[in-house]
Amino acid sequence: MTWVIIFFAQVTFNILKVLEIRYTYEQDIPRLLFNSVWMGLVSLAATFWSVDELLKGNWHVVPVFILGNVIGKYIGMKIEHVPMPFFVEE
Repeated sequence: MTWVIIFFAQVTFNILKVLEIRYTYEQDIPRLLFNSVWMGLVSLAATFWSVDELLKGNWHVVPVFILGNVIGKYIGMKIEHVPMPFFVEE
């Protein structure tokens, strides 16, 4: 189950990372700041569970981590528009 969490956390983190670059380029400050909060939380979760598994001697988590990176970047590059929550003006 931890592998699934790590995989989806890495996918989400990398989607958010691609969006962060896009929002920085577009100088879209509200989206960038909102995205940064979520990116930090997901990054912390992915790092915590990955390091925990590594410290337990489970090196099989490394390919899961890397696969999540690759798939997340691919999905992030395919996203055209991400709607913002109602409290962030577009």
